[in-house]
Amino acid sequence: MKLSYFTNDESFPLFVQFGGHDEQMFMHGHEDFYELVTVLSGSAEHIVDNERSRISKGDVFVIGNGIVHGFDDPKDFRICNIMFRPDMLFTEDTDIRQLPGFHALFLLEPYFSSTQHFQSRLKLTPADFALIEPLLNIAEQEYNSDFPGRKTMVLSIVRQLAVILSRLYGCPARSKEIAEIADAAAFMEQSYFQNISVSDVIQRSHYSQRHFIRLFSAAYGMTPQKYLMNVRIRHAGAMLRDNRLSVTEVALRCGFSDSNYFSRIFRKYTGYSPSEFHGGLPK
Repeated sequence: MKLSYFTNDESFPLFVQFGGHDEQMFMHGHEDFYELVTVLSGSAEHIVDNERSRISKGDVFVIGNGIVHGFDDPKDFRICNIMFRPDMLFTEDTDIRQLPGFHALFLLEPYFSSTQHFQSRLKLTPADFALIEPLLNIAEQEYNSDFPGRKTMVLSIVRQLAVILSRLYGCPARSKEIAEIADAAAFMEQSYFQNISVSDVIQRSHYSQRHFIRLFSAAYGMTPQKYLMNVRIRHAGAMLRDNRLSVTEVALRCGFSDSNYFSRIFRKYTGYSPSEFHGGLPK
């Protein structure tokens, strides 16, 4: 399936719907979008690449690209689907990336579901579900309305939902790999301005350096070293565009002790010198 099957608005690649399933839902995959699923009532067998697990009210999970899934044996089963493209919903500079639960729920669970069994999901308590349900209702109502500003409203609500769910997410014991990698990525997002190294990141886990780097690189498509550098360069670019700090001050605030080294690395990653970034994006 493609997102265009549900919405043709390329300026707003997001779709919200409530749906009830009285019969088996056929197996299908996603080509260009992720799907945040919240079970509103009842239960069903969730089939992910031929592995089955029973899901029920309060279960929340994310289905990523390339994952084949469907539902069987529904019993009063009703869900909320929020379909989105990650780069639209989560921009690189958002501080949601400082939450381990964000990495676990929205980035790592979808990846591991495509390479391993569907292992875990967020299970909302009754109190947490009571907090989430009104936001889902408002998002669905706004999405299907013609109110001015509806897109801004829907996007703000979905992002609010993502933050709340990320804060609530806790990795089960059987998802140790997800927990370790999520913690490492969040630690780098939180501590990029400190004089930390990848060795400091790896020491927080219980894995050998070789095994951790292999797991992290497979999940994120880059080594931990490159991830940390990307975080630092991303924040440095934002500080330089703000134009209130010198290049040396930006370097120090982004974890670089040598401004000359910072300038070389910044050019390597962006194609521009730090001075060219001052005051705005390069032309």
